[in-house]
Amino acid sequence: MKRVAVILFLLVLVLSFSNILNFVPYDYDIFIRFNNNGEWYGKLKKVPFAKFVFNEEGLSFESYFLRYLEDIDYNYGTDRNIFLSALASDVLFLAKGIELSVENLISFDVNYYIDILKTLSKDSALIFRTDNPKKVIEYMSKLIGYPLKTEGEIYVIGDSIFSKSQDNYLIMAGSKNALEYILSVYTSPDFQFAAKNKELIKDFDERYWISGYSKGDAIKLNFPIEVSNNDVETEYIKFYGRIENSVIRINVVQKTNKEEPKTKYTEDLMEKIPVLGNYFAGISIDDSLSVIKFLQQWTVTLDSTSLEKLYDLTSSILENATSTFYVVGDIDESPNLSVAFLFKLSDGLENIEKTIEKYSGRYDDTEDQWIIDVTDDYKVYFYKFEQFFVVSNIERETYAKKAKLQRLTDLAAYNYLDRERRYNIKIFLDLGDFIYKFLGIKIDSKLIFWEEKDGYFIKYYLDIM
Repeated sequence: MKRVAVILFLLVLVLSFSNILNFVPYDYDIFIRFNNNGEWYGKLKKVPFAKFVFNEEGLSFESYFLRYLEDIDYNYGTDRNIFLSALASDVLFLAKGIELSVENLISFDVNYYIDILKTLSKDSALIFRTDNPKKVIEYMSKLIGYPLKTEGEIYVIGDSIFSKSQDNYLIMAGSKNALEYILSVYTSPDFQFAAKNKELIKDFDERYWISGYSKGDAIKLNFPIEVSNNDVETEYIKFYGRIENSVIRINVVQKTNKEEPKTKYTEDLMEKIPVLGNYFAGISIDDSLSVIKFLQQWTVTLDSTSLEKLYDLTSSILENATSTFYVVGDIDESPNLSVAFLFKLSDGLENIEKTIEKYSGRYDDTEDQWIIDVTDDYKVYFYKFEQFFVVSNIERETYAKKAKLQRLTDLAAYNYLDRERRYNIKIFLDLGDFIYKFLGIKIDSKLIFWEEKDGYFIKYYLDIM
């Protein structure tokens, strides 16, 4: 009986040590885990946007990457499958004392990721699960283009990447001290992030492909929008994501030092927006000016100063509005873009009309709309239509015709992705239309993003199909 108990104890001990997160020290700032990549990759390639990135009909990232590895095999007689098998398993990045922004984590250039390996900071590491650590590290040296040497049981690539295996893991660190520290943490639960923060990582299980954690502002959240608030400090950020029914779903939780009222359920009029362009948003007034600035950067081109004036005018109106407003418009290379800002009819209308008069607006009783002449050729129109008071660079008649043709709720992809009626910000983008207009490639890809506040937490949700 004692023998059985000892065996069970050792089995539990081994299983507990086999978790790749046990390499993460409690005092590190960032870790990002990609779990079981090989299985998730098959699901990823069914996502329309991922197809565009990987397939020959799009950016051909997969073919380019495999050809890159084939060249290494041809030149050095190596076997790329050794490296690919490690890449298809668990992969963990962890670091201390650095800052990352979301857009800097994503690139469609293979050389970008090679450069990341070459320039690992002294307190960062990359860990792979593999049964062939020696062969993988040998392949890594060829991939990076640096010579490989040994110092006892430690492999050194070039002069700055130190590597060693532990159980079925290969650890590559930016310094010898970091390597030794991470290895010691793996067998010392008292120093492990996972042991000290069980509640924080309870969602990081096998259901998710990607998961991660960041202290403070070590990871900058700036996609698809960044809403700045100087009064808010971030204590930590955690995120996790999976691929489900051909959709990438990512959840982010930001713990702050400031308590905000919980986002309340309100009537969501976003579905009533006419399809005038390829982006749609519902935004609370509190967050509006930051979002308007973001949208302005997207849509204003060098020769569209009239459109800039429309945004400036709308910003003035927002200061006199209340509750949630909506926006629809185009992202395109053309300066003649359609943009409409939609306010609930009860939202500060009296003050909005005073703002129109302030800017020398004139009333056209034939069309039942206010008009401000920004230039001789560019006008801004103000009118009531159904539930909305509209501020737009298209006149009421054109708006009404398009509203009868198609609303946002008529788009099957929006109905499929939309699953939240409680938000501070919600944005729906037709990625396929952007890609077609800029690259001429047709794909049926959409993105939806929303943010909600709940006490000390800000929650973000991002779905991409």
